[in-house]
Amino acid sequence: MYLDKFKIKDQLCEFDIELNEGYIFDYYNSCGINFHDYQYVFPTELATLSLKYFLEKFPIPNGSIHTSQEIEITTPIKIGSKLTCIAFLDSIKEIRGRGIVIVNIKYTKSKKILGHANATLLVPLSWKKE
Repeated sequence: MYLDKFKIKDQLCEFDIELNEGYIFDYYNSCGINFHDYQYVFPTELATLSLKYFLEKFPIPNGSIHTSQEIEITTPIKIGSKLTCIAFLDSIKEIRGRGIVIVNIKYTKSKKILGHANATLLVPLSWKKE
């Protein structure tokens, strides 16, 4: 199954992201948000960008579905911040011929945790890495 070589709570990867004004302007523009009114990153854009980077390292197999994303920001994150994201395997279960995988991503800056997100993926049980 997808990520079956990892144990629950294992770190899957670590990556850095920079929430620069160019990316954020494009995000706000696509959502119809007036850019100049904000100085902090929206949680949804952080969750979207971090999931994108995670999936670049661990692409989901054909037939998979990204079902949900939860995010909690405990400290506001200023636009232009550089963060380290650490992804962990939170859980993996088999239900009705599918694997339900939850990946937890912690957002850190200078080793301080600013928030975290959970992404839930439905993956085929029969998937094998080629």
